[in-house]
Amino acid sequence: MFRVFRDRLTIQQHDRLKPVFRAVTIITLAGCGGPPAHPAVGRVVGNLPLVSIVEPDRPAPTFTGKVTLLNLWGTWCPPCRRELPGMVRLAVRLADEPRFQLVAVSCGGSGRDDLAEITATTLEFLAAQRLEIDPWADPDGMARVILAESFGFGAYPTTYLVGPDATVRAVWTGYRSRDEADIARAVVEALKELPAESAPAVR
Repeated sequence: MFRVFRDRLTIQQHDRLKPVFRAVTIITLAGCGGPPAHPAVGRVVGNLPLVSIVEPDRPAPTFTGKVTLLNLWGTWCPPCRRELPGMVRLAVRLADEPRFQLVAVSCGGSGRDDLAEITATTLEFLAAQRLEIDPWADPDGMARVILAESFGFGAYPTTYLVGPDATVRAVWTGYRSRDEADIARAVVEALKELPAESAPAVR
């Protein structure tokens, strides 16, 4: 079942997800004033059983040593389709930054996804929109179970900013046009924590 809002879709489909999915209606950032931080902020992200859509034998991404944007989206989700180009623009701007990774997880409309189907629909959408990323999938839904039970995942799109120590620094739920700039600034701030060359400026 979907609940449709202007900027997000909340979901209740996978049997194990039904008790834990809930609507999250505000964007929260660690260290900012205003509403309390999202419950995921400060929690450590472990390994997630994700599958590469373009390289099925590729190991699942790890979340230590890099700044990661973990984005859960779907081709069927209007707010996701509006948000993803901004994610890709940021990834392109940081293409030469080895300390950053975008982990964009393409999710189907149910708790478990047919890998062949999600691969076809995702690649078709990316090609039509001329978006160049390496998408991931969660075919058995277990990554979403983990995120729902421990990281407050309950709506599409959801984006987690994960620091180099694998802790969640910020969470964005839904899509708002101002989010692209906010996310870019948050990523650059997180990159400053890592040694190496200076973090790139937001252009």
